[in-house]
Amino acid sequence: MDSIIEYRNDESPRNDYPRRIVSPVNPSACCLANMAQTGHGAIDAQWRFYYKRCGVCGYTVRCFYAPSLLAVFETGRQVRLALAEMSLDVGGRRRRTRAQIAAERAAAQRWPLHRGPKQQPVRMLRTGRLVPSVA
Repeated sequence: MDSIIEYRNDESPRNDYPRRIVSPVNPSACCLANMAQTGHGAIDAQWRFYYKRCGVCGYTVRCFYAPSLLAVFETGRQVRLALAEMSLDVGGRRRRTRAQIAAERAAAQRWPLHRGPKQQPVRMLRTGRLVPSVA
C-alpha cells in the first residue's frame, strides 16, 4: 500500500495534501478530540479510505471505512469464473463439452450485465386492525 504519509520526528509536521504529509511517529493526548478529515476519500486495493489529521500536533492516519465496490465486483467475477469451470449441479456430476465450458466462461466474463431497472409488481399491503398496547 502506497501512502503519502511520512512518519518522522526530526521534521516539523506539514500538510502538503495530496502530495505529502509529514506526521509525528506517535499520537498525542490531543489527537482523540482534534482529528479531522483531510482531503477527499480514495481507494487503495480493496478499501476506501481518507486521511485524518490532528489539528493541534499534526499526527495523521489513514481511516479505512468501507470496502471498494469495484473490488467486490471483481471478486464476484472471479468466483463466477471459477464456478463456470466446475461442475456443481445438484444431481451429481455431469460431463460437459469444451464448448459448453467456454460458453459458461464467456457468460461469466460479461457479468455484471448492464440492463435497465427491473420493474417490480406493486403489491398492496394487508391492512389489519391495530391492537392497543397494554403498557
